[in-house]
Amino acid sequence: MRVREATAEDRAAWDTFADTEGGNFGHYFDWKYVLEARGHRYIPLLAETAASGIIGILPVVKQKKYLSSFFHSDAPAGGLLLKNGLSDRERYEAISALLKYVDTHYSKGCSRFVLGENLSSVSEVSEEPTAALVDSGYRFRYDVSTQLPCTFVLELKPPFEENIWKSLWSSRLRWRLNRAERNGVVVIHDREFRYLEEFIGMFFENCKRHGTIPPTREQKKMEINTFRDKAKLFVALLDSQPVVASLCYYTASTCFLWEIGSYSKDTGEVNKLCYKAPIEDACDAGYRFVDFGFSGSSSLAFFKEQFKGTRVPFRIYEKNYPIPRNLVELGAIVLNRTWHDKTYLWKKRRKLWDRIIHG
Repeated sequence: MRVREATAEDRAAWDTFADTEGGNFGHYFDWKYVLEARGHRYIPLLAETAASGIIGILPVVKQKKYLSSFFHSDAPAGGLLLKNGLSDRERYEAISALLKYVDTHYSKGCSRFVLGENLSSVSEVSEEPTAALVDSGYRFRYDVSTQLPCTFVLELKPPFEENIWKSLWSSRLRWRLNRAERNGVVVIHDREFRYLEEFIGMFFENCKRHGTIPPTREQKKMEINTFRDKAKLFVALLDSQPVVASLCYYTASTCFLWEIGSYSKDTGEVNKLCYKAPIEDACDAGYRFVDFGFSGSSSLAFFKEQFKGTRVPFRIYEKNYPIPRNLVELGAIVLNRTWHDKTYLWKKRRKLWDRIIHG
């Protein structure tokens, strides 16, 4: 087995592997150019054998933070993805080799590595950590008691009207969706991306409400334009004015409800309508699944659970490198977030204290 950093010449083979092995949208090679435009280093690692070709990929993003850096391979980078059909021993060896390569070649000056593990099918759902990751010093960040973080994956069975709308979704959900339409909301598929600027504005408002720091407007536009052939924009209009918009990205089999935005907070029923439209569209277009994306809170998980998808653990692991380096990086994050949101330090005081004590 050999581990190496993929090049632009590997792009086609890399993307084919992501499609055939059940990867998510974050696995596509072109994220390299999007994330590097945001000032990060993108390291696409692959494990291969002479007999089988690629058996695993691990896109790693190295993000610079003032006095140190940290790695991540979760959203939007796709995380660890292995070839289907490998034996337990082959999976263990591939994971161990990829992680050892990261530690050996890239870890100097980094405080931690946050890594996502991709499950290639819903049938692989498990709340147990993967032994190779634990043995390599990674801590599983999944709370069994709350079942968070998670996503929901809805299997699509056409026709939509019969198998999802009438047979799967509750009468209460249907009533709420119908009420939003009776109140005059119309959801359109914006094929020409005429409402792209409005969507980005709504997306930024969502980031502000949740205390997250978004990319710049130009960086966000570059992302969408890079994947324009794999993207659809759905916009909810009220009195011909956009009130909610949903951006969806697509792999060969799955519609990813990637991001949703709104100018104001209380748009719950319209948000639901902006989920229904792409779900119906994906079902009619022959996609097999809809992925509802990351849910880190019980309220968001409850909202998405109403659409009756299978709850899937969002498998995130974290490895801390030497403590002084980790504390420097944590302090930089706190200062940056506090500058943008003056209440951040107070709201996150318990979590920050726990991080300092337990690493």
